[in-house]
Amino acid sequence: MLIIFEGMLCCSTGLCGPEPNQALIQLNEDVKKLKEQFPKRIIRASLSFNAQAFLECPQVLKLVKDKGTGILPVTVLDGKVLAKQKYMTYDQMRAALSGAK
Repeated sequence: MLIIFEGMLCCSTGLCGPEPNQALIQLNEDVKKLKEQFPKRIIRASLSFNAQAFLECPQVLKLVKDKGTGILPVTVLDGKVLAKQKYMTYDQMRAALSGAK
């Protein structure tokens, strides 16, 4: 399971408001494509909308406690941290998911 842990968002995608963040627009499109290729293998977890996921992932919980929310976003695949403080690209996430069992 690939989980993208994010900070506080105004909505589940972060694409609301008059000027949505371009990185979030790209991430949303990338996640849509990946979900088609890897059903039920990718989740976005925001502090605003899925805080329980943070409690269920000790590595991310420790990072946030030690470094603060500035460490986010954090991407985890099957319990292993792949990226911190940045969103992975579509190609990076696809390669990680393709190599995962």
